[in-house]
Amino acid sequence: MVKFDITINIKVLRGSVENHFGYKASYKKVWLAKQRVIARIYGDWEESVFWTFSPCVEAFKHYKPLLSIDGTHLYGKYGGTLLMAIAQDGNANILPIAFAVVEGETKEAWASFLSYLREHVTPQPGILVISDRHKSIDGTLNTEGSLWKPPHAFQAFCTRHIASNFMIHFKNKDLKKVLINAAYLKSQHELAYYFGRLEEMPRSQWAQYADEGRQFDHTSPNPSSPPYNRPVIQLGTIIVKSIMSWVSNMGW
Repeated sequence: MVKFDITINIKVLRGSVENHFGYKASYKKVWLAKQRVIARIYGDWEESVFWTFSPCVEAFKHYKPLLSIDGTHLYGKYGGTLLMAIAQDGNANILPIAFAVVEGETKEAWASFLSYLREHVTPQPGILVISDRHKSIDGTLNTEGSLWKPPHAFQAFCTRHIASNFMIHFKNKDLKKVLINAAYLKSQHELAYYFGRLEEMPRSQWAQYADEGRQFDHTSPNPSSPPYNRPVIQLGTIIVKSIMSWVSNMGW
């Protein structure tokens, strides 16, 4: 019964046990039995879950050879983190191609996710991986012998995350704009221009070493989530099976 309906009521299960076996089991015993059945069918809550969809794997073969990877926290009873790999077509439409629910953003979790991603979804050479500067991601991508290192794959950092971290430390919107503009430049000549703009600004306005102690090391965190976190935020309170169902029906 649980196999066909994971949400089945304990009261219904107790009635079924009594009808079939003539034994009136306690609520607690039936509840524990249901948890064991769920773990046997769908896996234990402590296990990591990785999944993808065949149409996504096939579609990625025709997409630009780049990926964005990131994690978002889940805030339900069991917590955890949802890891995602996102592709993008020539019209800037996004396509989620792989997912994993893990206990947290540890190096082991990212290593497992990226290993499955490389093996089952993105075996193509020369892929660019874009991420934030999370130590677990960076450490995994650059592990000795990794298939995510050049010439197999290449790494870049998300400009949005870099700009957010920049604002935390320097708190200067004009300077942040210069940084973002510089990041999107396509020639060395243009880059030199923006570095010149940077040097024109008094360092006391953005570098703490030159402010003579006036900032008192004061910072105001302002983290920025990647664009694809917005539709995913509602996943935070549901269980893994429901997450998989939600993702498969999401109109990305």
